[in-house]
Amino acid sequence: MELVPLEKLKEAANNDSEFRIAARFWTTVLHVGVGDLSYLVRIKDGVIDGVARCEPSPQLWDQWTAWKISISAPLEDWRNFCEPVPRPFYQDLFGAVAHHGFRVEGEKEGFFQYFPAIRRMLDIVRGLSRQG
Repeated sequence: MELVPLEKLKEAANNDSEFRIAARFWTTVLHVGVGDLSYLVRIKDGVIDGVARCEPSPQLWDQWTAWKISISAPLEDWRNFCEPVPRPFYQDLFGAVAHHGFRVEGEKEGFFQYFPAIRRMLDIVRGLSRQG
């Protein structure tokens, strides 16, 4: 199950001034795990220039293998995170990591440096998931 259509995330984040300010100068590849599904979000100079579902495809991995940060959780935890009024500790990624099944792996320095951009992107995901 896809929580948010990938192109909608790309478009919404790139048109969101708060995300663009928080992500300025950021170039990275994020891995996002939603249950058994995996996605890669490529950001170049603060703009999402690619979002793709990961399949075990050598072609995809050749282009995107260098993910720097991974955010993953079981599908049910993502559903709880995306509720219009999330239950306690699903309101923010830090609480979800500390008290629920969310995991953050990879470059900690990059994660903390660009946490405002990550937080804003997840807020956009939450908003888009409510739209259906």
